[in-house]
Parts: sequence; structure tokens; C-alpha cells
Amino acid sequence: MNSFSFRRFSAAILSVALFAVVACGGSGDEGSELAQVVASDAVLNVDQFTDVGLKRSKEYDVTELPGADSAFYGFWTPPGGESLDFELRFYPSHEAAVSDGTALAEEVTGPDAAVTEAASTWKVGVSDRRTSGFTITGGGGSLAVKYADYMIYGNVILLCQGRDSEQSLERCDQLVKAVVGE
Repeated sequence: MNSFSFRRFSAAILSVALFAVVACGGSGDEGSELAQVVASDAVLNVDQFTDVGLKRSKEYDVTELPGADSAFYGFWTPPGGESLDFELRFYPSHEAAVSDGTALAEEVTGPDAAVTEAASTWKVGVSDRRTSGFTITGGGGSLAVKYADYMIYGNVILLCQGRDSEQSLERCDQLVKAVVGE
């Protein structure tokens, strides 16, 4: 094989490998097509969410929430859907949301989420992060996790109600798309 053919062959193999990575999302999350962290220069505020129908139930005191400008608990009903609970945490920038907010968002989402005051680092709103009934993993109990996952879009962290990560991310994505007009 001459060097020209070898380069064409190598380029073809590289293209197929790149296509496979892009097609599979490249994130390592099997089955998940939605990005959990979306970098954006957009600086969103709560009014943009209320403009698309989010009903604010509570504004939280963010004194103990590192780097946050504000945080809200509320609900939103997607077109043709049921009312869903959300917690929105606003930061001055995307970088601040990621660096200051990721660990605390991870702490209160998922099947092992900290949904008691004793277990949670940021205690404000802890009772709003749980629901009665069955847990995400199917077991019974009164301290079931409400938010199976979170999304960071630009400067906001959204904790989204759902029975599993995929459903939560889909619901986060729906709300974000409504706000940014996609």
C-alpha cells in the first residue's frame, strides 16, 4: 500500500470512529441523548421562566448556597402534560454555575440524594426536594427523592422532577427549550 492509499484508509477509519463517537453522544452515558451541562453565554433570570408559565411557589434564601444569586421552587406544566416541580438556581455565569453549583446539585438528585436536613449541605428547601410515596428505585417510604437529575444551562441549574435520570433530563430540556425559544 503506498503512502497516499494509507492516508486515505487512515482518514476513512478516523471518520468512521468520529461518527460513532458523535452518534453515541460521546459522553459515556449509555442511552442518554440529552446533555446534562450546556455551555451558553446566556444569562437567564427567573422572569424568563415565569414568562413561559413557570409558577413560582417559593424564593429561597441563598446566603448559604455558594456563588448563587437566587434560587426558586415552582412548578410548570408542559403543553399537553402534567404539572411538574422544578428548583432553579441562578448564578452570575455558566462557569460559576458549574464550579460552585455542580456538587450541591449532585448531592440532592438521584437515587441516593440527600433529602433530609441532616444529610443535606444546603438545608434551605430540603423538604421541597422529596415527595411521599415510592422512591426512584421503586421502594416505599416517605422520603422519596423528587429530582432524579439536574441540568446546567448557561447560568442556571435546574433540578427537575422525574422517576429516573432520563425523565428528569427530558423535563429539564423541555423547560429550557420553552425559555430559549427552541
